[in-house]
This record gives sequence, C-alpha cells and structure tokens, in this order.
Amino acid sequence: MSRLTTLLACCYLLAAGFLLHCGAASYRDGHHLYAGAFAGTAALLGLAVILDACQREERHDLRAELERATRPPATRASAEDGVVAMALAGACCERWWTSAGAEHDPKHCTRKDQTL
Repeated sequence: MSRLTTLLACCYLLAAGFLLHCGAASYRDGHHLYAGAFAGTAALLGLAVILDACQREERHDLRAELERATRPPATRASAEDGVVAMALAGACCERWWTSAGAEHDPKHCTRKDQTL
C-alpha cells in the first residue's frame, strides 16, 4: 500500500508542476485570472501531498500503539520459576547441581562453599 500512495504522491507533484507551467504560460499571455487559478490548484495539490505524509505517520504511530495495546501482558513469576528458585536454593555445590543430587550425599558434602 505504501508504494501505491508514494506513486500517487508523485503523480500529484507532477500534476502540480504541470499546473504551474500552465499558470506561467497563462501569465505570459496576459491571462492573469487563469494563471492565479492554475497556481492555486498547484498549491492545493502540494498541500495534499504534505497532508498525506503527515497522516501516514499518524497511522503508523496508531498501528504501533494498537499493536502494543493488544499484546498480552508479560507474566511475572510463574510456577516453574518458583520450582527453579527452590532447586537453586537447595543446591549444595556444582557437582550436586550437575548430577541432580544423584552422585553424592549433600549432608556430607565437602564442597559446600563452592555453590553456584
């Protein structure tokens, strides 16, 4: 869609340039009223391009805001986080953690100062 609006804006600017050329030719031939009408119409086309660019930015910002508003909220601490925290608190050393407590007895561990 943005390519189409960009193409349309380019066409508006080309039409405004053509209208300015017609206005200059009309002024040169002494038709001042027509020259003013051509220049005014060209100015309106230029303003249309500027307005479209501003609205395009506003639509982009509104889409981003809507997307942020529709996202589900981030979950804080889940049950799995609590399980992991309890397991980390219960680890007596790195060997116990890597073996999940299967290779040694935590009551007689000599590496208790080497916690994670």
